[in-house]
Amino acid sequence: MASCPLCRQRKGKRRCPAKGAEICSHCCGTKRRIEIDCPDDCVYLRGPAAWGGRETERQRDLRRLAPHFQHLSDEQSRLFFISLVGVTAIHSRRRDLDDRLLVQAVTAFRKTVETRGRGILYDHQAEDLRAQGLVHDLRALYEARDEAGHATAPDDRDLLAVLQSLESALGESIRGGADPRAFLATAARVAGWLGAASPARPRSVIVEP
Repeated sequence: MASCPLCRQRKGKRRCPAKGAEICSHCCGTKRRIEIDCPDDCVYLRGPAAWGGRETERQRDLRRLAPHFQHLSDEQSRLFFISLVGVTAIHSRRRDLDDRLLVQAVTAFRKTVETRGRGILYDHQAEDLRAQGLVHDLRALYEARDEAGHATAPDDRDLLAVLQSLESALGESIRGGADPRAFLATAARVAGWLGAASPARPRSVIVEP
């Protein structure tokens, strides 16, 4: 059995349609949609395989995120998990995206929402121009239209709480320092599981002790 072409350390056991080769389960679980341009119909993006087939890995990811969303209300929790799905979609288009760029964009958007809550309309800018381009993408995650075609958006108080939680989770990931895309990798795994399980009801996610 040939070694995985990504890490060249473990044996390749999973057929990867994006790489056209057998890769190891570790690389599949940690690099999908981050370093691997996975097609939407890949079987490993759905069901238990979205967490590498390991329930313990699913629980580990949720424990990592839990301190940042468990204090949120039901509606805010729903928005938090929608954000993870949305951020994963953004990253599929922006392969240069990493946790530091994302936290700059989240911080700028959070400041804008915070300022708006004080009755002042002012768009805060991210320091990095690449991060500034992400702010528009983030704003679009929370905008939609109802059946009548009217624009809808979450209450600013809910949105602010969610952005603060994302900022906190990203900051913790960056301080860990091991992987510049650690938060994005976690978000991608969670998004894959939500898409397979209950995308309309992320509030039902339970973290076991």
